[in-house]
Amino acid sequence: MNNLIEVDVITLTKNSSNCILKTLDSVSTQDYKYINHIIVDGNSTDKTVELINQYSHQKKVIIFQQNGVGIANAFNVGLLKSSGNLVIFLNSGDSLVNEVVITKIVDSYVKEKWLWAFGETISLSQKQYLKRHIKQYTHWDKNLFLSRNPICHQSTIFSQKLIQKVGLYDEQLTLEMDYDFNIRASLIAQPHLLYFPISYYDTTGVSSIKVFKHYRMHREVRKKYFPLSPIDSLKTDIFCFLKACMRFMMIPIKMFL
Repeated sequence: MNNLIEVDVITLTKNSSNCILKTLDSVSTQDYKYINHIIVDGNSTDKTVELINQYSHQKKVIIFQQNGVGIANAFNVGLLKSSGNLVIFLNSGDSLVNEVVITKIVDSYVKEKWLWAFGETISLSQKQYLKRHIKQYTHWDKNLFLSRNPICHQSTIFSQKLIQKVGLYDEQLTLEMDYDFNIRASLIAQPHLLYFPISYYDTTGVSSIKVFKHYRMHREVRKKYFPLSPIDSLKTDIFCFLKACMRFMMIPIKMFL
């Protein structure tokens, strides 16, 4: 049955010549055969596209140029071009943990018949001296959404069936669009928990260091889906702000180690 399952890996790039090869290597060396690598380029002005075209791909690779603006639009371009049974986003600079992880994902999908799932993530600093293995939750609870986005999109897999029900990313959001998308997905089906690492996540990307903007956008999205009492809302805001301060203080460490 696994031979019938196609997996689309969607990668967003923009002036990524310094890190795109890592992601291409990661996808190309997967032992699973039926992978389509969909690359959405944000009109790069460096050698990103040239490197992609010159690479000796072992999987089917298609490059699309983004006509719209913003990360959410790029996500949507990838989704609209996707037709595989499963979809996973792996941004430029991120990589899969090993060459068998897609096979493990497909095996779980065939056995458990889930609509979407997410696994563990290993976050990396700039020079990869700092690594943090983000373990899986013991059980799923929708209240995990209150203080943060509890799901890393580099380790999340959506079935095409779910995507058709959830729709596209909200292009009105400049950040936290994956947080909004994940909440909407959870309203349709509870995510299946995978107890193995899926990706290495580069924590030094532009969106990762805009911590206070993330805080403000997170607050807006949270209040849209989780109406709280004034006291509980204030407590959650304070907790999230303190977490944002901690992430802000970690930026120099992540950038230089």
